[in-house]
Amino acid sequence: MFASIQQQFTSYWNKQSLGKKITMVSLILAALILTPVLVNWATSPSYVTAYSGLSETDAAAIVQKLDDNSIPYQLKNTGTILVPSSQVYSARLLMAREGLPQSSTVGYELFSGTAMLGMTEFSQKVNYQRAVEGELQRTIGSLEAVKSVRVHLVTPEKTLLSSDQALSTASVTIQVAPGRSLDAAQVRSITHLVASSVEGMKPENVVVVDSAGNMLADGNGEGSNSSMAQKSDQRTAELAYAAEVQKRVQTILDKILGPNKSVVQATVEMDWTQREVTSNTYAPTEVAIRSSQIINESSSSGSTAGGVPGAASNLPTPVATSTGSGASDYKRNEETLNYEVSQVQSHEVVAPGKVSRVSVSVMVDGINDQAQMDTIKSAVEVAAGIDTTRGDQIVVESYAFDRTAADALTAELALQQQQELYMQIGIAVGVAVVLLALLFIVLRMISNLRKASKESWKTVLRPVGEMAAMQDTYVGPALQQPSGAMPAVIAALSANSQANNGRSDDDVVVQLTPKNPNSTASVDEQRSRVISRLTEDNPATVAEIIQIWLSESKR
Repeated sequence: MFASIQQQFTSYWNKQSLGKKITMVSLILAALILTPVLVNWATSPSYVTAYSGLSETDAAAIVQKLDDNSIPYQLKNTGTILVPSSQVYSARLLMAREGLPQSSTVGYELFSGTAMLGMTEFSQKVNYQRAVEGELQRTIGSLEAVKSVRVHLVTPEKTLLSSDQALSTASVTIQVAPGRSLDAAQVRSITHLVASSVEGMKPENVVVVDSAGNMLADGNGEGSNSSMAQKSDQRTAELAYAAEVQKRVQTILDKILGPNKSVVQATVEMDWTQREVTSNTYAPTEVAIRSSQIINESSSSGSTAGGVPGAASNLPTPVATSTGSGASDYKRNEETLNYEVSQVQSHEVVAPGKVSRVSVSVMVDGINDQAQMDTIKSAVEVAAGIDTTRGDQIVVESYAFDRTAADALTAELALQQQQELYMQIGIAVGVAVVLLALLFIVLRMISNLRKASKESWKTVLRPVGEMAAMQDTYVGPALQQPSGAMPAVIAALSANSQANNGRSDDDVVVQLTPKNPNSTASVDEQRSRVISRLTEDNPATVAEIIQIWLSESKR
């Protein structure tokens, strides 16, 4: 069957002109090429620009983060990154959380590949100043506490007299990283770094300002820098304490009312006065013995020995002496007590940074129940650590929030998602239409092929009953018999053999026509030979005929 189809296709192909052949081949190749391309284009996401004009360092860091988070991307040039349109905002938020891009400044690589020939002196000075500013921004931006930085330098023209030469100045704007702060030592290091990098600049000529407008170094000397840095640290501490109070209160309200149902603002004032207190306390009613002294003297009376004093009275032979008697008595008692009033002396150092006042303002969305408002106020007081004796204040009010901006943003997001859905549906419908068109063209080509080669299609096998009706056509007058199944057998076999072997009707008739029509033996012999040969060629047809005979004999 496949050989016959191949033969028919070959016949049809040979009948076509060269132009039709080229057209059919082009359509088939276009269908084979465009089908996977269209499918890939329909299923691949659309990419939009997420970042452009990036430095090579920032581009490499962003690509690394995109790989870590399995976000597909495409690179265009060296400073442009494209991501799928559905992930562009999430990718930007992710990079912002990581602090990227850090900078897009240029340094001394500005002179790489630049043709110096033909450049004016002014252009060279400007490029050199840009390079120095870029290198300083990179160096200062490498500090952990610095999120971003901008540096501006002013270098006056050289003069003939050194006494008339103006000094170079610089201004530095720093955006501090969240949760970090710059102390006085870090500010001094930045000023010395900038001053040491520019010729003719002193540290006191460098002004440092943070992104909030606070003066970190005003360029008037070390004392001023220290004072400004100290004030900045104090303000940072107050803001950090207020943020902690606000976070605690907001967490409780979000658990009670739900997200976006309340707004909390907190303000903290601290006492930064450092004091040393020394106090002496006396207790007049309480006395204590400071010192005591007691003197006791005593004497008694009795007989006394008498005689001539000298050696005679001490010889072994005693010399008579005279004795006498008398009475005497002496006593003396003296006691001295010194008392002192009780005294307590204390020395106290009061450290700066003590909270002097806390103010909390809370606005909730659309609560009209006074009991619920009282409950919320009590919870906020405890969470914020409100002390009314210290002068703290708390205000809790209910008001209907304006959600116009949020609703507009939500509607815009929904519209964008709907447009993306419609675009995807349109792409899918377009691909389906193209595929159907290609399928229609292929089916039309096959139909035309069948119509054009209809005359070359030949019957492979016919039913036996049909062959029996056609026996007159294939056998001829010499082989017709009034009855019997043998002519049908010959007709069917010869017709099937003709269809299979491609013989013409004349060949079969010639083979079946006897050389001597009057000889019956010759006809039977020819029949036997024909039946034997056709049986070898078509055993299936013979088996079918035998089954028909058996069914007829059973009747």
